[in-house]
Amino acid sequence: IFPNLTLKQILFLEWMERNGPNARFLFNGDDDVFANTDNMVQYLQGLDDNYGSKHLFTGHLIQNVGPIRSQGRKYFVPVQLQESNSYLPYCGGGGFLLSGYTAMVIYNMSKSITILPIDDVYMGLCLAKAGLGPSSHMGVKTAGLYISSSKTDTYDPCHYKEIILVHRFFPVHIYLMWHRIHDPKLKCGI
Repeated sequence: IFPNLTLKQILFLEWMERNGPNARFLFNGDDDVFANTDNMVQYLQGLDDNYGSKHLFTGHLIQNVGPIRSQGRKYFVPVQLQESNSYLPYCGGGGFLLSGYTAMVIYNMSKSITILPIDDVYMGLCLAKAGLGPSSHMGVKTAGLYISSSKTDTYDPCHYKEIILVHRFFPVHIYLMWHRIHDPKLKCGI
């Protein structure tokens, strides 16, 4: 299944090149993420001097991890595909933002890099080959949102109002959360 995710990423970028070459920014995310598009737009509009024509690849930055070598494991990667015992920095595949420029750079790099079965790691390889890197955004929570108190409702909309995305939401919760964060009566931090 995982090699297909990498192929899906490459085909998506190929599709973008043909059908949306003037797209300034892209959001790439799983179907089980709560994406606060209001905050995405606000973040992108706040970028200094980047209207999609410069490098941007941001999300939940993952560093200093390596391939799992145990066959049968979900994220198994054989030495034949990845010789190094550590991956280059990458953003967790649950969701990330990238510029149109970076999307095309990754697509062009993918033409000369062997497909790796883990799509987010593969994107990091493509970035590195181009001399670019991913960056961290504290509003992207691809490992879920950690709520420190057991007395707090994990679906309190005040936790989600200021972030860009959170991974692992059921469709009904995505729908409900969207309406809850846009409730004009919502009061947070009082």
